[in-house]
Amino acid sequence: MIVCSCNFVSTKDIEQVVIDFLNADEWQLITPGKVFQAMSARGKCCGCFPGVIDIIVETTQAYHAQMQSPEPKVVELLTRIADQRLRMENAKKKAAAKRQSQLVA
Repeated sequence: MIVCSCNFVSTKDIEQVVIDFLNADEWQLITPGKVFQAMSARGKCCGCFPGVIDIIVETTQAYHAQMQSPEPKVVELLTRIADQRLRMENAKKKAAAKRQSQLVA
């Protein structure tokens, strides 16, 4: 399934990049920016980033389940990823509000 229509990036593309990152360091924080950079792409409209974060979380959970990683460390990592998503959503809302106020002015 296409996740990013700006760069024609599929779910499978993202999952493979995430797995490659996890194979290199299973406890690193993987962000949409890192994923896109690894694919020689960049976020253009960034509307797909919340979905990319969901794929990162799902892939990371499956990876750690398969590796039988210690649960407390996995929960901490997933919490960090969730915090990243919240920061992105807040930044997106703030940018939209700023654009709206500029249109009104």
